[in-house]
Amino acid sequence: MVASFLLNTKAEFLKSKRTMAFWLTVVGAAFVPGINFISLVARPDRFVRVYKDNPWQQIINENWQVATVFILPMYVILVISLVVQIEYRNNTWKQVYTLPRTLADIFFSRFVVIHSLILFCLILFNASIVIASCAANLVHKQYTFFDHAVPWKRMFLISVKIYFSVLAITSIQYWLSLRFRNFIVPVGIGLALLITGLTIHSWEHLYYYPYMYPAISFLPNFEKIPSFVQKAQLFNAIWFVMVLLIGFFDLVQRKEKG
Repeated sequence: MVASFLLNTKAEFLKSKRTMAFWLTVVGAAFVPGINFISLVARPDRFVRVYKDNPWQQIINENWQVATVFILPMYVILVISLVVQIEYRNNTWKQVYTLPRTLADIFFSRFVVIHSLILFCLILFNASIVIASCAANLVHKQYTFFDHAVPWKRMFLISVKIYFSVLAITSIQYWLSLRFRNFIVPVGIGLALLITGLTIHSWEHLYYYPYMYPAISFLPNFEKIPSFVQKAQLFNAIWFVMVLLIGFFDLVQRKEKG
């Protein structure tokens, strides 16, 4: 059974190769570091002073602060819908369900692919930060990135924290994407929930709201309140498991699966 699951997951990876989901991952990972590279090159008179002391910590923080508030949640919303839509666009969901595969195999193998793309995006994001900063230093020698070691361990720990912060969003969006055939519906719902989160960011019980967990996990004003972050982490795990199970049992009970 495990061998079959791994084989089918590999097949799902092949289906996702060079699709819109893959290219969104590449472009999305490079977007914020790319903008920062342009800023560093265009305005050395301003940014050389800003990044003079401990430049890596500052550039990493700035990139992640922008990403966690909107870019990363929006990427997760889009990439999940794009992966699920591969079958809808090709009108092959019914064919998938006629194959000698269990519903659990179909459901979770696609979910593994989605999470692999998200992890790949985080790796590319970190690589893009380093490449963009070093490239800016090559253009303008006044920057001091080359004079300081890249904090790989810190980047890894941040990435792990950010990855876990999107778990609840992934289960919600995966369920929505399987529930609605139209690409616009799950994306629209996800975007509406994300924007709602941004408008209620000062709510004292924001730790209940899954679309703000990436921001809560990284932004300094939340990190100053450890108990708040811990509550968000707890509810993140609850949302993730609960909605993932709801999504799976909804698929099992649904008469029209494709």
